[in-house]
Amino acid sequence: MSDRCKVLVFGGTTEGRILTEHLVRMHIDHEVSVATKYGRDILKDIDEDNLLVGRKDEEEIRKVIIDGGFNLVIDATHPFATEVSRQIKSACKEQGVTYLRLLRDTGKKASCSADHHEDFSTEVDTKGMSDVVYVDDIHEAIEKLKRVSGNILLLTGSKNLAEIAGCIPDSSKRLYARVLPSEDSIRKCTDAGLSGRQIIAMQGPFSKEMNIATIREVDAKAILTKESGRTGGFDEKIEAAYSCGIKAIVIRNPESVTKDSNSYSMEEILDIIEDKPGDDLDYSHNNNNKIITLAGIGPGGSEYYTRELLKALESADIIFGAEAVLRNLDSSVTDKLKNAGIPIVKEYNGEVIYQLLTKDINGIVNNRYTNPAILFSGDISLCSGAKKATEVFEQKGYEVRRISGISSVALFANKLFLSLENVKIVSAHGRKVNVRDYVETNKETIILPSDADDARNICKGLSDLNIRIVAGCNLGCNDEKIVEIRSITNKITNDKDDIDEDKGDIDKDKLNKDDIDKMVLLCSQDDTNNNILNSIEGKTLLYVYNENADSKIYAGGICDSDIIRGKTPMTKEEIRALSIRKLSLSQDAVVYDIGAGTGSISLEAALSSPDIKVFAIEKNEEAISLLSQNKEKFHVSNMEIVKGIAPDILNDLATPTHVFIGGSSGNMRDILKLVYDKNKNARVVINTVTAESFAEVMDLLKDYPYLEPDIIQVSVTRFRKAGRYHLADALNPVYIITLCTDQDILSKR
Repeated sequence: MSDRCKVLVFGGTTEGRILTEHLVRMHIDHEVSVATKYGRDILKDIDEDNLLVGRKDEEEIRKVIIDGGFNLVIDATHPFATEVSRQIKSACKEQGVTYLRLLRDTGKKASCSADHHEDFSTEVDTKGMSDVVYVDDIHEAIEKLKRVSGNILLLTGSKNLAEIAGCIPDSSKRLYARVLPSEDSIRKCTDAGLSGRQIIAMQGPFSKEMNIATIREVDAKAILTKESGRTGGFDEKIEAAYSCGIKAIVIRNPESVTKDSNSYSMEEILDIIEDKPGDDLDYSHNNNNKIITLAGIGPGGSEYYTRELLKALESADIIFGAEAVLRNLDSSVTDKLKNAGIPIVKEYNGEVIYQLLTKDINGIVNNRYTNPAILFSGDISLCSGAKKATEVFEQKGYEVRRISGISSVALFANKLFLSLENVKIVSAHGRKVNVRDYVETNKETIILPSDADDARNICKGLSDLNIRIVAGCNLGCNDEKIVEIRSITNKITNDKDDIDEDKGDIDKDKLNKDDIDKMVLLCSQDDTNNNILNSIEGKTLLYVYNENADSKIYAGGICDSDIIRGKTPMTKEEIRALSIRKLSLSQDAVVYDIGAGTGSISLEAALSSPDIKVFAIEKNEEAISLLSQNKEKFHVSNMEIVKGIAPDILNDLATPTHVFIGGSSGNMRDILKLVYDKNKNARVVINTVTAESFAEVMDLLKDYPYLEPDIIQVSVTRFRKAGRYHLADALNPVYIITLCTDQDILSKR
């Protein structure tokens, strides 16, 4: 290594400490500048002789660079210390010294892995996690915190405590701050008016479990944190908020919004230092020519391995996979890999694998493995963790080679002699799905449950329908079993000659002896029979045949007479039809029905698509009872009843894409503000009868100049029979006001 390379690191962070450890091991001439005594303490055992302690302004930074003769400056300060980074960069530019910004890896926003099926990875969107709200700065965060009812846990350190406490009502009672156990941090807490158990002085990092315990101890209804990445424990904080069902307000990492052209990962910076020292520093390093293979191994047995898979296994120098996938690898394959000294690692998370591939156990850059492979069950194109892994490695600059396998769906269809083009495939793996609606509208459906328990619950939920259900358990494995949960026959048999051949049965004549031996026919009209349902075990798929599916066609209209009403007001079917049309629901819409009443709008929306999620918000006890009855009557599992008054009750709900307001309880202004704070592009439809309510809405629209209202007034007259005459029976005229962006409204006209 050339002695011309002299590095100045601005640290005080975990990244700065790790970088310093690397520089010590690589024998690079360097010094590390930290702002505080705390920064000195975490480095003194690593590199005490090369430490500069104390805050420095731009002039002082420039002097350090000149006096020390540094030709490379690495900025490893906290990503939120933007002013410090600006000064460092400016000083470097003036002195003509190379400046590199060490990026903190923040990962994917609010995402986590759900290990529901061992070898499947499910990405959880922020919509599915408590209520994760991203803001750009502390001022926007404070505005969000003002609308939180209950205790607030601050996980952003002590810097902005006084500003936050000064803006939050009753802060001396309901603000709790977790800060470093230093005199300066605790003094800032007391200066902000916090005392006693409101001050949680602890040194991290903190696990998810520790965060959950803290949230529950202070009874927090929301947390405030920064998008501080893995080293800042960001994932553990978000996952804890999700587990506790509370709001998480996140201040975005400035670097995630705008990446500086001089910004690099730890691996890239170390390669720059190692490859091109001194005046020849090359800071254009990338990950070209790095290759990784993602392969589906099929359902389990070696008879389902493709030649492409076997070739990839032969050329791989390290193998990764979930425990269940590796356990199902044929012993001849695993023996061959072990004899060749190929590591087999139980891991399928892309981010973790990337770290294992790029660092050894001591954190040193690792280029040992040049042909890694990650194995997944089934086909990587269907409900597979390969989707997330592909995104991770492509973002890291890898060339990703994907190898398809035989999916359990294809194998199941083959076993039952189905034509997949006629079958609706529904993934209920790790997510709530209105399975019943799919079954009622499709003759043939294959369902992918999360596990055997989920499969049993799905069967119970369909027990009142005149359908056939077949379960495929551990398909392609030695313990494969096909269980007929419901059949038109009334006997238990393994003799295919005794099987009824009525329309809709599996074609048993086509089954070979091996399939017959593996098929258990548990025929009963009682789907809740525990002996039958308990025969479902392991990885399970369900096949449902519904001969009467064509007769169940939802045409976008429920008759008023079909809805259980009582004395609660209801949006009439003619008005509903127009209101639903104005909502223009998308396939994956998240709908708020505010003032749901009997739930007529909620029912129409939920029945439009099983992928739509509907929140029926209602405060009246009688109406809540009617909502429950109607939900049960129409079997809409994608409709959730929420008791309370808007807007307060809306805080913890998923972000809406569509909102219907049939009653606001006088809170129209606050409701619209909360809705548009959550999603400025939400499509809102308001029904109002009185001229006063209409005038109120029009006045509120002055606050939203970017919205273009579409307004109609509808008068409906029905006719009722009176003797031999039909008399007019007019309904109240209704204003239907649709609020959306200019471009949206114009495209819908």
